[in-house]
Amino acid sequence: MIYTVIPSQKEKFVSLICTGDMTLAEMTTAWGLVQLGLSRLGWKRILVDVTALQTGPDTAELFDLAKLFWHDFPQTGRMALVVRWEQSTLAKLLETLLRSVGVYLTVFVSEEMAEAWIVEI
Repeated sequence: MIYTVIPSQKEKFVSLICTGDMTLAEMTTAWGLVQLGLSRLGWKRILVDVTALQTGPDTAELFDLAKLFWHDFPQTGRMALVVRWEQSTLAKLLETLLRSVGVYLTVFVSEEMAEAWIVEI
């Protein structure tokens, strides 16, 4: 499978782990599962790990990802995005785009730091 969705019952967040060559259509499907899990559990926190992706989005796809992540995201929610160092430039652009529309996304190059941030109250 190209993605995995894992709810963390103890910490009350959902992890989305993306691998391989993930298309925007596959990301849309994965995001739908994440949103379904959040709404069923009443949670508002997501950790997205894209460190295992083999390709990255181009600029147009980056805007599509921003729209996807923004759509139906809980207003008081938090999203941590874990990337490799070489993915950080585009990831920071995505962070800026999403924060401009009110989504609290923060980019990390360390999964441990992202997880610590996502569980903060």
